[in-house]
Amino acid sequence: MTKLHLRLLLVCVVVFGIVNGQRNNRRQNNGRQNNRRPNRRPSSGGVTRNGSKDKAGTEVYPGCDGKVCLPEAKLCAVRKLQTGHDTFNRQSYWFSWESDEPALRNARWNWFTARNYCRKRCMDLISIESQKEMDFIAGHMRSPKTQIQEVWTSARLCDKEVDGCEADRFQPYNVNGWFWAATLGLMGPTNVKNGRKYNGWSHTGPNGKPQPDGILKADGFGNQACAALLDNRFDDGLAWHDTKCNDRRQIVCEDLPRGNIQFVRQQNPGVTIP
Repeated sequence: MTKLHLRLLLVCVVVFGIVNGQRNNRRQNNGRQNNRRPNRRPSSGGVTRNGSKDKAGTEVYPGCDGKVCLPEAKLCAVRKLQTGHDTFNRQSYWFSWESDEPALRNARWNWFTARNYCRKRCMDLISIESQKEMDFIAGHMRSPKTQIQEVWTSARLCDKEVDGCEADRFQPYNVNGWFWAATLGLMGPTNVKNGRKYNGWSHTGPNGKPQPDGILKADGFGNQACAALLDNRFDDGLAWHDTKCNDRRQIVCEDLPRGNIQFVRQQNPGVTIP
């Protein structure tokens, strides 16, 4: 089997695992949410409620029947017109707290629904691959008007929930088992600070240990399998921390890889997607 075939196989198993993982997560969440009465408006002065929609009529917390949401051409076409949009290195970004819609400014997503909201717009959660990109995001988080303390990234632990992650190359998991779900690119060893790939993991956390410090449970699933960008929560500046995927946070969306957006254009020739 060639190296190319191996790479393609890895991509396939990772995608399949993420889809199945999201399906299981959504089933669990749906079981809890079915007992709640849907609300189309954010709660007064509080966090946007489940069932709310934005002004485009799309769910703030989309489930997509337990699958990873696919891009919608009409939403992709206007993503750069949303209040809260900015560009860096020819990439589009959207900052939820800068929206002019209360339902989005007040929204707090879990990792799964956050990715889905972004993906409908030809975007995904951020994959931070350089100090310059980190500084760009920090500029928005530390705006005098907002002072945002934490946002999701697309970082994901390659644990039992993702098929194919039992391979030796991903072990030990807290060193070699992290990847960017948005691009399916491996993040590099978490204990290498000056390697080829950018490393923004914190040197400390709630237990005083370098991040990521979560462990695999007895069933093989990570107890902190997703990563967020936290600002000086532990006197450590702006840094990555592994956390539970069901925690709820604000989000930054970033354009999907250009090849993915080009595919959406080809499939929707009647829609102009910038």
